[in-house]
Amino acid sequence: MIGIMGEALIDFIAKAGEETVSFDSFVGGCALNAATAAALQDAPVGFIGKISRDMFGLRMLEHLVENRVMFDPLLCSAPESSLLAFASLDEHGSASYAFYLDGSAPLSVTAEELIAVMGEHTDLRVVHIGSLALSLEPSSSAILSALRSFKPRPIIFLDPNVRPAVIADRDAFTARMEEAIDLASIMKLSDEDLSYLYPGCDIHAKAAQLAQQRTLHVILTLGRDGARWYTPEGDVRSQSIIDLPVIDTVGAGDTFSGSILTFLHDRDCFGTDGEEPVMRALSLTLIEEALVWASAASAINCSRKGCSPPTKEEVAALLASL
Repeated sequence: MIGIMGEALIDFIAKAGEETVSFDSFVGGCALNAATAAALQDAPVGFIGKISRDMFGLRMLEHLVENRVMFDPLLCSAPESSLLAFASLDEHGSASYAFYLDGSAPLSVTAEELIAVMGEHTDLRVVHIGSLALSLEPSSSAILSALRSFKPRPIIFLDPNVRPAVIADRDAFTARMEEAIDLASIMKLSDEDLSYLYPGCDIHAKAAQLAQQRTLHVILTLGRDGARWYTPEGDVRSQSIIDLPVIDTVGAGDTFSGSILTFLHDRDCFGTDGEEPVMRALSLTLIEEALVWASAASAINCSRKGCSPPTKEEVAALLASL
């Protein structure tokens, strides 16, 4: 089973061309989006996070149920308020965000609550972490503590999904990311994420260095320049974008992550050594196929409003048409 740990929220996306700004609202959040993307491709997925019992939280729970994502009923009926995000889009469909998050349910989760939920799933092999819940306290410390303590520790898939606007203490944030990288077996991040974590670096040289020195698969997304996968053995594989008309880019990275997780899960890449989850060796051919699959899923998502990941059948149909 794939576990997705982090935040769910409501995205309010500004409508363009109006004197008085109005918004369309969508269920979102890095963790919820990645969980939805994986579940729509028929993977067994559990959302591991705290959701409010307010009207926004109820909408999030309806979304999880509709998309066959498992969740813990007690953890997803929290008295704290929901996390809200407001986004404006530029002429290329790229989003800039403002977050309303103080005291919200996703950030109030404790390590004990996370450990309890993970313990309910005996088939948990891999856990996706990242974004706001890993960027901010106290949820960041709770997530890292839970993963350090839980036995057997699942394989960790890290997506930093850096949001500079919410980071008050850059040094503390980067220290937490370094700790998360040490726990991870796979890290997917954008060129902007990598440049924030390591200012002034050559992003490709740094990605290759991280992969080899930290024994880590690093997947670097490059916007319209596609994606590159760096292996711990020093190999690199590249994938150009699959060019569909872009409505907006909301949820593109989350769809990419959920699709990579599903692709690897479907091919039994998340195995066990005794009781300990381990990631099996990935062939370069499989890596190339995974990049194509995730790029197609992300392209479909970007051709639709908001985060709207495709089904497995939609991805297969697009690839068959190319």
